[in-house]
Amino acid sequence: MKKLFKIVLIFLTPLYIFAHELVVNLYDNKDGTMQIEGKFNTGESAAGILVKINTIHSNETIFQQRLTEDKLVVDIPKIAYKVILVDEEDGDFIEKIGIEPPQGFEKVDLKDTKQEKKQETPNRMGMKLSSSMAVNVTIILGFILLFATILISIRNTNKILKEIQK
Repeated sequence: MKKLFKIVLIFLTPLYIFAHELVVNLYDNKDGTMQIEGKFNTGESAAGILVKINTIHSNETIFQQRLTEDKLVVDIPKIAYKVILVDEEDGDFIEKIGIEPPQGFEKVDLKDTKQEKKQETPNRMGMKLSSSMAVNVTIILGFILLFATILISIRNTNKILKEIQK
């Protein structure tokens, strides 16, 4: 009975490990504002999630506020931007390119942004790998099951060889 319980526990554990994912929707209100709707794919409320609006060219934050409900109404920026929802609890985030204003985006001087980017030399040490805890635990469980399968196979092979030698 204990073995059966452990086996069932091992197979059902990954179902509880997988976390919820953020979902973001942008709606144009046709009056120069947009509605940012954030929620989780499980249907849970995303209240308390950080909403950031960054410029695309320089990645400068031009707006930042937490969701008090699942929706937030803000003015549409005049320059190209992206909306980022950050779940600081899990370290997850989701980005979406923003809605273009009715009169179009303003032109950005790329010379200034290129000079800023030249000053920032990217390196591998500064890279952040996005991985959730659920993925890590699932991979570890996979290796444990693989290792256990190999050990059981070796033990059974040895038993068969002993029976053949008799």
